[in-house]
Amino acid sequence: MTFRDALRAAHPTDDELRTRRWRFVPYDRLTDAVGPLARESPREVGLVFVESRDKARRRPYHRRKLALLLANERHFALEMAAKGYRILYARGDGTFGEILRETAARHALPGFALTRPAERELRADLDDARARGLTLTESPDETWLSTDDDFDRACPAAPYRMDAFYREVRRRTGVLMAKAKPVGGRFSFDGENRLPWHGQPPAPPRFSVAPDAITREVLDLVATAFPHAWGTLDGYDLPASRDDALAAWRHARDHALPHFGPFEDAMSAREATLFHTLASPLLNLSRLTPRQLVDDALADLDAGRLSLASAEGFIRQVLGWREFVRHVHARTDGFRTLSPTASPAALDAAEPLPAAWWGTAPSGLRCLDTVVDRVWKTGYAHHIERLMVLANIATLVGVSPRALTDWFWAGFIDAYDWVVEPNVLGMGTFADGGLMTTKPYVSGGAYVDRMSDFCDGCRFDPSGRNAQRPCPLTPMYWDTLGRNRARLATLERMKLPLAAQAKRSDAQKLHDEAVTRAVRRCLREGTAVPADVARATKGG
Repeated sequence: MTFRDALRAAHPTDDELRTRRWRFVPYDRLTDAVGPLARESPREVGLVFVESRDKARRRPYHRRKLALLLANERHFALEMAAKGYRILYARGDGTFGEILRETAARHALPGFALTRPAERELRADLDDARARGLTLTESPDETWLSTDDDFDRACPAAPYRMDAFYREVRRRTGVLMAKAKPVGGRFSFDGENRLPWHGQPPAPPRFSVAPDAITREVLDLVATAFPHAWGTLDGYDLPASRDDALAAWRHARDHALPHFGPFEDAMSAREATLFHTLASPLLNLSRLTPRQLVDDALADLDAGRLSLASAEGFIRQVLGWREFVRHVHARTDGFRTLSPTASPAALDAAEPLPAAWWGTAPSGLRCLDTVVDRVWKTGYAHHIERLMVLANIATLVGVSPRALTDWFWAGFIDAYDWVVEPNVLGMGTFADGGLMTTKPYVSGGAYVDRMSDFCDGCRFDPSGRNAQRPCPLTPMYWDTLGRNRARLATLERMKLPLAAQAKRSDAQKLHDEAVTRAVRRCLREGTAVPADVARATKGG
């Protein structure tokens, strides 16, 4: 009961319950750096926090995700208590809306103010509570760096394109702009940020923080109360307090960010995170704010600690892609304008998610098994591992985009619906048919080999030099293009790949199809893909 004891002094008196204004703090908006909490007096406002076991049990969330969220929520409550806020901290088995209604009734409160939550699922819970009579007064979320008007100007109608949006926001904000021109003469230095990593410069040490008593209590709770959860808590070392979050960001600025740009697409079996900052889990909880990250990157660029390519590449992720996907999610109501169940499937993809993605039946593909093992252990993989390993292979296999999306949502410590659904249903699987990307991001074994060392020691050879064990991803890539030709033929960026696929002989096309069927069958059955699968199916 460490947390309960620490919070006891902040419990309101009966008079404070009557005289203070009460504000609900959503779990994904744990900040007083911006928004109403940056302006309001702690002596006049009370804060309500909610832990909903219903939410935690809706899907098999990673244990680390649950622990990260709960530990940060509890630490933020204590931080606000130390500033003089009175705190009501409610826990229960119901939804957030149900628990808030119970809290209002128990303490005779007229209702709550709140900052608009980022996650649609939480907003749906609160809408239900409103419909049942709870007064909730919502104010705009001030953590975002872009506006609806930015998106409307850049993307007035579908299809939506991130590069147009990014240019619009850069121009309006003046970030990396000089006299209405982009610094360095280009808006994007992405072409310079595609180096593989061969061991130099050395990857930085991972930032870690030992769990304090509050976090250890959360770890015990997650281990006992949520037996359905996925992943492991072993070696848990994630930030929980505001000081932890700032220390993690200082570490990232000093050790990771200077080399982020050139190696942001690199993958390695030896180093899980390379030069990625690992800021996204804290950013999506608002423990760090995007304004702070962009301003610090600009300051490091001005001080000569950061190259323009690294600064722009990082800022493009925060100011560009992150803001873009949340607008797409809002504009499509979480993709429900494409499909009532938010399950678009533009490509030929309806397979159930194989056990390999849960780590219970290794696939035999070293790239996939390595990344899945990392997700099991840490709840994290960087963006290229997510796109070009986890989503790419699922698309080649024909996995249901919704099933893959739900796995990402449950498995990653930085995943919430507004970010995971566009990233997987849009960019990762092309399930939206090109609503927000210009092509499917699929590849054969050559890309994985070029950008990683995953293929070293793998049973498969992507180079084609070993005829006894060729990598099955390459024929699966050609088969994916072939079976979706009609859907992809209108895409300008697919004309050359489709032309190359068309030139394959009938025997090669039959072989491609046979490899896909064989790999699919193995993954369905939970067996490792045999080393000779691509050779054994030669000739169909």
